[in-house]
Amino acid sequence: MELKQLKFSKLLVRLVKGDITQFSADAIVNAANKYLEHGGGVAAAIAKACAGSIQEYTRISKEEMIKQVGREYIEHGEVVVTPAMRLEVRGVKYIIHTVGPICNGKWNEELMKKLYLAFKAPLERADELKLRSIAFPAISAGIYGCPLEEVVKTFLKALMDFDRNCKNLEEVSLVLYDEESVKRAEKVFSGGENEF
Repeated sequence: MELKQLKFSKLLVRLVKGDITQFSADAIVNAANKYLEHGGGVAAAIAKACAGSIQEYTRISKEEMIKQVGREYIEHGEVVVTPAMRLEVRGVKYIIHTVGPICNGKWNEELMKKLYLAFKAPLERADELKLRSIAFPAISAGIYGCPLEEVVKTFLKALMDFDRNCKNLEEVSLVLYDEESVKRAEKVFSGGENEF
C-alpha cells in the first residue's frame, strides 16, 4: 500500500507499507550482514522467498561474493548481486545485497556515512544494470539498532545525490512492514526535499 511519494528530477520515490518479499520491482535490496549469512530479519525472509531455503540462498550468495568481490565479506559501499529465483514470477530480476552499520541505538557522523554508502551502492549498481525500479528495506533499522528517522533521512539524502547522475532508474521504493515504522517514516517523507 503506497503512502507517500516524492518526485526528484529523475526519480519517483515511494514510501510503501508491505512485505518486501511480495513486492514487485526489478531489484530488491537485502540488508545483509558482511558475510552474507542470511540468518534473521529481512535477510532470512528474502533468502527463503528466493530459494525456499535460507541455507541454499546463503550458499549461492557466498559463491557470488567470491566471484564479484574476491573475498568472503563485503564492506560498506560494496554490493553483491544474486538471482531472484522464485521471486522472478513477481518481475524481480535481482537481489542486491548491501551491508549497513551496527548502531545499537547510537547515531553519529561515521554511522551516517556508512549507511549512506549502503543505500548509494545498490542504486548505482541497479543503474549500471539498466534497471527501472528498485525496492529497499529500512537498512540497519532492525536488529542493527539505527534510529529509523535517521535511516529514512539518510535514504532520502542518498537518493537526492544519486538523482543527479541517474541514467536508467525511475522508481525507488522504501518498503516497511509494520504500522509504527510507517508512521515514523511518513513524518520524515512529509518534510520533503527541504530537510536534506
